[in-house]
Amino acid sequence: MICKEDDCGKRAYARGWCAMHYKRWLRTGSPIRGERPKQCAVDGCERPAESRGWCHGHYQRWRNTGDVRAQQPVARRRQAEQCHVEDCTRSAHGRGLCRTHLARLTERGDVIAEIPIGSLPRPPQRRRAKGWITNGYRYVPVPSEEAHLTGGASYEAEHRLVIARHLGRPLRADENVHHRNGDRLDNRLQNLELWSVAQPSGQRVSDKVTHALAILRRYAPELLRE
Repeated sequence: MICKEDDCGKRAYARGWCAMHYKRWLRTGSPIRGERPKQCAVDGCERPAESRGWCHGHYQRWRNTGDVRAQQPVARRRQAEQCHVEDCTRSAHGRGLCRTHLARLTERGDVIAEIPIGSLPRPPQRRRAKGWITNGYRYVPVPSEEAHLTGGASYEAEHRLVIARHLGRPLRADENVHHRNGDRLDNRLQNLELWSVAQPSGQRVSDKVTHALAILRRYAPELLRE
């Protein structure tokens, strides 16, 4: 089968056109060079043609649904609604309010229209007072009087805080806390063990003795005095 366009002897590719004329029709709405339509091919639509002879709206409708639905007019894009607060020129984001006035209403219960945007003091930063759980471990807020146990951190893993309280000092970087029963949320003191991950770099007897003495000095100095 030959392309249906006059003076084209190429093999038909799709819709009776050769590949060149078919792809030109896909791009412009016309298989003939220079004959790109200026107006949308849909009856009654006066918008300029952009793709396949249709305006952008009808083309997108066809692309999304497979049908230009010529009997249904393309709706014009609505202009953004303006914030309902008097003298506010920002676009509405929700409930007829801009983002800032909506945030005020949500957080304070009032848009506080009499105070211009940018002039309202920010409320204190909210803290997750009850903490959270990550990877099975519970993180809790640290009371200000115990900040010395966590290096000043506002939140700490509960199991590490419990052991730090028991020892009366912050845990060192080479110390871990192990849960005896494997339940990471069971942070009772009797379920926790203090583990040390420190170890000598060598295996010579002298290295092990030195390391053993260091462990005793840290955890049981009274044994060195016996």
